[in-house]
Amino acid sequence: MQAELAGIRRSIEDGLRGRVEGAIASGELPAGTDAMALAGHVMAVIQGLSTLARDGASRDTLLRVAASAMLAWPPSEGRACPCS
Repeated sequence: MQAELAGIRRSIEDGLRGRVEGAIASGELPAGTDAMALAGHVMAVIQGLSTLARDGASRDTLLRVAASAMLAWPPSEGRACPCS
């Protein structure tokens, strides 16, 4: 069961990485963006938010953590931060 779930998570992360790579190729994200690291970051945040929620974190806390995590997202053309 654990191996199956890990495979599902890897598949999701691969999809995220592909999407980030596409955004880099189209100029939506800066050329120097590390697609693998960014996809890993997103997965780590999702897992962390899931754990926090399961342990009873408030909606406000979850939103603040998500907003903080978005500060690591590379700026797109014309926007300083995707969280604004």
